[in-house]
Amino acid sequence: MGDADAETASVVEGERLLGRFTVAERIGRGGYGTVHRAWDERLCRDVAVKSVEGVAADRVLREAHAAARLNHPGIVTIYELGEEHGVAYLVSELVRGPNLREFAASGALSDRDLAEIGVELCAALSHAHAQGVIHRDLKPDNVLIRERRGRRMRGSGERALLADFGIAAVADAPTLTATGQVVGTLAYMAPEQAAGERAGAEADVYSLALTLYELWAGWNPVAGPTPAATAKQIGSQLPSLAEARPELPPALHAAIDSALDPDPAARPSLPDLHLALESLAGSLHPDRAVPEPEEPVHSTPLPEAIPARPFAVLLAAGGIAALGLLTGRPGLALIATALFAPAALLLSRPSEWITPAAAPALGLLGIAPAFIVYAATHPRPLARAALAGLGWAWTAIAGIALDRGLGVTSGSGAGAWTGSGPEALDGLLAPLLSAEVLSAGLIWIGAAILLGLILDLASPALLAVAGMVWAAVLVASLSAVGGPAAPSLLLTPALIAALGALAWDRAGRPEIRSRLPGVPGISFEGLGSLL
Repeated sequence: MGDADAETASVVEGERLLGRFTVAERIGRGGYGTVHRAWDERLCRDVAVKSVEGVAADRVLREAHAAARLNHPGIVTIYELGEEHGVAYLVSELVRGPNLREFAASGALSDRDLAEIGVELCAALSHAHAQGVIHRDLKPDNVLIRERRGRRMRGSGERALLADFGIAAVADAPTLTATGQVVGTLAYMAPEQAAGERAGAEADVYSLALTLYELWAGWNPVAGPTPAATAKQIGSQLPSLAEARPELPPALHAAIDSALDPDPAARPSLPDLHLALESLAGSLHPDRAVPEPEEPVHSTPLPEAIPARPFAVLLAAGGIAALGLLTGRPGLALIATALFAPAALLLSRPSEWITPAAAPALGLLGIAPAFIVYAATHPRPLARAALAGLGWAWTAIAGIALDRGLGVTSGSGAGAWTGSGPEALDGLLAPLLSAEVLSAGLIWIGAAILLGLILDLASPALLAVAGMVWAAVLVASLSAVGGPAAPSLLLTPALIAALGALAWDRAGRPEIRSRLPGVPGISFEGLGSLL
């Protein structure tokens, strides 16, 4: 929540600021101003320039001097501060990469990655606190992820950088922001900070824990649909992280929960939180992505009356239909829309929309139901059911069209692909309504939900046992349905192999040691990313 009088500075591309920085495109915007990429004419390098005007300008400029004293690889470096015509400018290094919220939304952030980033942020905050500087506005949007080659960014120093010290305060110094004036972002404020009291290191511990909680859980327990609803939540006892992510270690639940205590004196110190995250990081899954974070209410790009995703799906479906009409294959367009639209509505990430196509590919090997194992690994229960149901639908329709069945339906109906819309409905969709095919679909969905619960609650050792029972029940259920859904001889070994790989992956992918003399152990580091 910024100053009521803070406004966004009007900076024009091509304008030269402070006599040396030529403004380029805007790259960010927040409650305290806008950020543009700029070119440093003197040192010939790209920089980021934050501009703030209005009543906030003088205060932000003075308090930014606190951040200018910091020198740490996990903190964005401030190069220069200045003021022209009542507008404050903060010039800093340009970090090429997404912020932490965007990184999580891309699906590239794993549970272990997040703990390691938490360790890096603890180190950065410790340096700031040692210099007497309190950040006061820590949130996912103010943590930048430096781009490097490859999916992982380990082994070469800090990858997470703490940015936007524009409202930082100097501890134990005459405050530049009067006590009683609230600055920061409401949904991430410590209770004492929201009350207008002096914010100390404990406030940064609270904001960091809330940031980590949000990314591990996929939602912020404080944020409400309106500022008033959010303010009402501040200072209340928040639900434990265990409620959202029961499969995470209990020690991690305890560390985050204690750091979110409404009483500053009851929170762990920053070094204690640092130690807890560092000791637990190795026990977290290295490849399982954290849930996709909810978008902040204020960043919704479309009016409330038109939700963004359904609107995008409507446009895509219309495009597919138009393409089918233009190519003279309306039946193909109808079936493609029927497969694509539910995926886009039920699954958050575009990369997941085509994933169900893997099921019919497995069906060519006689092991289409093995796709259920993949569906069950999704962090969201609804997405597990959606993936399994869509995998079943893709397999059934592909089997009819290819006249091969693929383990869900019998063949016949391939000619419907080139027919009209009604012919496609009759030849491809109508067979899905048979009792055997529908029963197989319900089994797929139920099996994905059940296995997902097992993955959430079971330890790796228990998963190996419970997974065997689950596989036996699945095979028996499909056998009971009979007909084209009856399992092949390859299905049981395929399920056992997939579940074994999952159990091994959940155990941290320990090295498999050979019992033969002279034969080295085998490490499958990286295989988990394929699961």
